[in-house]
Amino acid sequence: MKTILKYLTLAGRPSGIKEKDFRRFVIVTMLSLFAGLVHLALIPVFLHIGATEMALVNVASVAAWVYGLFLNARGRHASAILLICTEVWTHSVLAAMYLGLDVGFQHYLWATSALAILNTRLNFFYASLYSFSFVLTFALLYLGFGDVQYDYKYSEYLGAVHFVNIMIAGIPFIISITVIRLITVTQEARMSKLASLDSLTGLYNRRMATEIATKILHQASRTGESVSVVLGDIDYFKKVNDTFGHAEGDHVLSEVALFFRSKLRDADIIARWGGEEFLIVMFGVDGKTACKKIDAVRQSFEQEIKLISDDSYVVRMSFGVVEYQSGFTLGECLKRADDALYMSKNRGRNQVTLASGPDTG
Repeated sequence: MKTILKYLTLAGRPSGIKEKDFRRFVIVTMLSLFAGLVHLALIPVFLHIGATEMALVNVASVAAWVYGLFLNARGRHASAILLICTEVWTHSVLAAMYLGLDVGFQHYLWATSALAILNTRLNFFYASLYSFSFVLTFALLYLGFGDVQYDYKYSEYLGAVHFVNIMIAGIPFIISITVIRLITVTQEARMSKLASLDSLTGLYNRRMATEIATKILHQASRTGESVSVVLGDIDYFKKVNDTFGHAEGDHVLSEVALFFRSKLRDADIIARWGGEEFLIVMFGVDGKTACKKIDAVRQSFEQEIKLISDDSYVVRMSFGVVEYQSGFTLGECLKRADDALYMSKNRGRNQVTLASGPDTG
């Protein structure tokens, strides 16, 4: 089941299928498999009741659906849609001609009208007209073949067969909407995630970090829980970029992100605040405890963060820590953390400074 669901989401997108075409690819694939099997199953049924003409039509239909799968798998989605829409139109008209309307094959035209509009070879106006042509055909069949009588075996079951065809005709609608929903939800989640993360480090970006940190401070204000806000800045990062190149600088930023993830708790919020500056929000941790934890992180920092081109170069980091005080805004906390960071820089860098305050002395 998980494999099927993965196939219906972007995670299961074949490498040869463009992301923008994935909805159509999945819809056409699912419909082709379903319809191909249905048409294949109908061949012996038509032969059994004596409708040899429809059996031959179904042989051609199966071939059309298989070729539609072939085209779709090779990225020719518009051609596949045109082919299978033509097949449904032809099959519905011939079924009305040979079997009459009481059997109910004309109802597949409604399902196909929804698929037809996905033909991107046509602009939206012409695709809409193309889609409407199937609804129009459905209506015209009642004018042209309304008097055709069913002259084959099992006529007493026509009502049941008509009901089954209506139900089966609805399945393509369900498949199409289900696929569109699953892929849309997946894309929205993916876009939301991308919008919340820094593209280089994979950490939260400034916008998302601000949103999360604000909620944490509001919660702390209500519950009285301790929260510490930390700003860290890589020392002499400009020198890394100027001496070793921006690719090396990007490597350092990525390594810092991995380092923080490995050293800090899952509950801690870590974000790239901007440039070489990082934000850490530690819920349930007072200022002095946070200062000790961050200092332990700082001490192992220079041992683990290495350049690719020169592993002898020592990368260090300075930090400023502030404990949230009731009534403070996030902006006020950041200002105090930034002031503490500035003090770390002025004292020689590679240090952790706890901001003074009512409870921190």
